[in-house]
Amino acid sequence: MTNIFRPLAAFAVIFCVVSTSFADVTIKQRLTISGQKFESTRQIKGSRERTEQRMEMADPAMAAYMPQVATITQCDLKRRIQVNDRKQLYMIDPFETPGTPVPPSRPTQPVANGPTKKGGTVTMAFSVRDTGERKTMFGLQARHLVVTQEMESSPDSCNGPGKIKTEFDGWYVDFSADFSCPAPSTPQMMGRPQKPDCLDRIVMKASGTAPKGLMLEGTMKMYGADGSVQMSQTTETLELSRNTLDAALFDIPLGYKQASSSQDLYAVSMPVFGAGSENRNTPSRSTPSIVSPSASSKTVLLNISGGAANQSEIDSYVRSKLAQRGMKVISGSADYAVNIQFSQIKESTAGKIGGIFGKVTGVGTSGGKVDIDLSATISGKASGSAKVKNKFDGPLSAALRMAIDRAMDQLLENINQ
Repeated sequence: MTNIFRPLAAFAVIFCVVSTSFADVTIKQRLTISGQKFESTRQIKGSRERTEQRMEMADPAMAAYMPQVATITQCDLKRRIQVNDRKQLYMIDPFETPGTPVPPSRPTQPVANGPTKKGGTVTMAFSVRDTGERKTMFGLQARHLVVTQEMESSPDSCNGPGKIKTEFDGWYVDFSADFSCPAPSTPQMMGRPQKPDCLDRIVMKASGTAPKGLMLEGTMKMYGADGSVQMSQTTETLELSRNTLDAALFDIPLGYKQASSSQDLYAVSMPVFGAGSENRNTPSRSTPSIVSPSASSKTVLLNISGGAANQSEIDSYVRSKLAQRGMKVISGSADYAVNIQFSQIKESTAGKIGGIFGKVTGVGTSGGKVDIDLSATISGKASGSAKVKNKFDGPLSAALRMAIDRAMDQLLENINQ
C-alpha cells in the first residue's frame, strides 16, 4: 500500500511546484533615487507581462497631466504593446523576426581589424552576509542580507585605474517572479567580426552564499574610489501577491485607438482653463506647476535624435519639461523649434558588470556611471543653444533625466515667460 501512494505523493509535489511557477504575480514597489520617487508595478500572467513606471510629483495637479504608458509583453504573439489609458491609445511593436539582413541606417566608417591590445586586470568580487535577523513580510519569512559588490581595475586596464563598490542592505524573501520571453536578435550584416581594440583579464572572487529571492525592502549605496557615497537608492514594496489577475490587463483594451506615432502616445495633456468645471478652482500665481492660458499658447516643434533604445523615455520626459513651462509640442508650424541631439549615451564598465553580478548574486543592480554627450538648440521666437557632456550617476534612466534637466534649463532661459 505504501508503494502505491509514493508515486501519488511525488506527483502532488510536482503539481504544487508547477502550479506555483505558473501562478499570477503582482509586484508593486517604490524606488527613491536622489530624493526622486518612482513607483513601479510588474504583473505576470502566463506568457504575458505588464509593467508600468510612474514618477511621483509634488504637485498632484501637474502629475495628472503627465503621460502614463504601460508596456505589455505578449510572448505568445511575439509583440509588445504600449498603452496610454488616459488617452485610450496604443502602439504595437512586433518582435524582430529572422530574415533578410537589415542594412545599416547610416554609412559606417571602416574599422581596422588589427591585433587586440592586451589590457590589464579587472577584479570583481562579491560577498553575502546573513545577519541572522528574520521577520515576516507579506506572509513570507524575510532574511536580512548584506550584499557587497566591488570592482577594481588596474592602471594598465583598457579604461584606466578605477574602483567602485556597491552595497545592498535589505530584506529578502523566497519569491519567484521569473518571466522569460526570448526575442530574436536583430539580424546583422554579413562580414568579418571585428576584434575589440583592447581586452582586459577578468578575475571573479566570491564569498558567502548567494541569496535567492526578491528584495522587498532595503537600500543600495554606491561608493567612489575615495569611499564617499556617490549614489543611493531605497526600495519599498507596496504590494506582493499571487492573486488571479484579469486577462484583460494583458491585452489591448476594447475601444482604444492605435496611435499614429509615439509622439501622440506620449503627448502631455495640458489643463484647460476657464472650462467651467464645478470642481476646478482658478489657478493662483502661487502654483508654479500650472501655467497660465497665455503661457500655454506657446507651441514647440520637437526633434530628438540619437536616443536609440531610450528614445520613447527621452521624448516623454522632454515633453513633460516643456509642459511645465507652458509649452505644447505640435507637429506643424510652431513658435519655437527645439532640436536635441545625443552624440553619446554610454554606460560605464561598472554598470555593465552589474548585470553579471545580478545573475551571480540574485540581486538586481542599477548603479554605475553613464557618459552622456548632448547638444540642444532652440530657434524661432527665441534662439539659443546648450551643451551637456558629463558623467552621471546611474541608473541610466536617472542619468538621462539629469542630463536633460541641465540642457533644458540652459535652453529655456532664452524664453521670456
